[in-house]
Amino acid sequence: MSGQRRANKETGSLLPRSLSDYESSSSFACEDRSLRRDLSIESGKSPDISFVEAKKPLEKLAFYRHQVAGHYPIFWKKGEVCKSIQKNELEFYKHIQAKIPELVPFVPKYLGVVDMEYGELPPTPTDSNSRKFEFSPQANTTEFNHFNSWGLRCHQKKKQALKRRSVIKYIRLEDLTLPFSRPNILDLKIGTRVHGVNDDPEKVRRKMRKSALTTSKSLGLRLCGMQVYNSIDDGYKFHDKFFGRDLDNGGFEKCIKEFFSSQDGKLRIGVMESLIQRIEMLLKVVAEQKSFQFFSSSLLFICEGCLASDQKRLHGNVKNDNYQRVDLRFIDFAQAARDTERKGVDDGFLLGLRNIVKIMRRLINFSRDGGTGSEPQQISKISVGNLSEERNEIEEKDS
Repeated sequence: MSGQRRANKETGSLLPRSLSDYESSSSFACEDRSLRRDLSIESGKSPDISFVEAKKPLEKLAFYRHQVAGHYPIFWKKGEVCKSIQKNELEFYKHIQAKIPELVPFVPKYLGVVDMEYGELPPTPTDSNSRKFEFSPQANTTEFNHFNSWGLRCHQKKKQALKRRSVIKYIRLEDLTLPFSRPNILDLKIGTRVHGVNDDPEKVRRKMRKSALTTSKSLGLRLCGMQVYNSIDDGYKFHDKFFGRDLDNGGFEKCIKEFFSSQDGKLRIGVMESLIQRIEMLLKVVAEQKSFQFFSSSLLFICEGCLASDQKRLHGNVKNDNYQRVDLRFIDFAQAARDTERKGVDDGFLLGLRNIVKIMRRLINFSRDGGTGSEPQQISKISVGNLSEERNEIEEKDS
């Protein structure tokens, strides 16, 4: 067994070792032969959207309980998630195999698109004050009904916008949380620039202002959403994008420490080292390619939040005995653009990837030194004008 293969086995990595391993690593099992053929990684061809598009969903959708960020609600069905289509994101998934095959193992597996009418979507939850809602079964349980309130917010906020569309197009991606019993999830927006190449001048101004007031400018990183499992009440602690916008550099680092700490307060160094290795591999691939520019994309961290001895009910009907299991994916390509001038990704994007590695290593070193190094600051907020009012104004315009 090679050193790389052994490392993957020991850390519980979900990252495929090669492109040929990628197809089998997906938690979605394609039963239709033609769909398998169209999605084949080894064919050397990007999926043909005309073959995989379906007029109706394959089965009834459910409300997705692990959405930590985004504008539109994400839905779930049997091993895959469905998110509202953005043109640039769809183009990226259609061409990634041909343009950047080395990046394929780092993104969610693309499963095609589907057309739906509003009546086919799950009903909008209305109990915004409760942490419980009866989901269509994503696991064989009625006990675990805790859900991330951000998904509920998106569901309610975009209800009318979705209702006005005669047909709603959704992109289908693998459900990355499926192998986890209680997934801890962290969504970090990468880069100092958060506006896209096609944004109008007003939106560019607004997004530049948003970047300048947050850790996007100083670190090339911003917390967009986070959930951390607590076995005491079998629920999650959540932080949303508004919380992330108010953090300064020290507060951001404290949140990273919180995410990677076990419930007894100890830093999960093995999990962090495994993820650092993957970030560095991703950094190399992204820095060397000159096919796409990435703006406002994110890194999605997933790790197991529940010890096997504490697991009661199982998300996805999968019991995860490996507390070291991790996954890291590059997501959100609504602002991705073809790099026609072959400039490569901008420095602000690379800054963000390098800074998250530096922060994680600093936390590891501080822990190993027994707390004799520079301790991360307490969670604190940026004080630049009246952020709460400006934040609300920006959110209303961006929605």
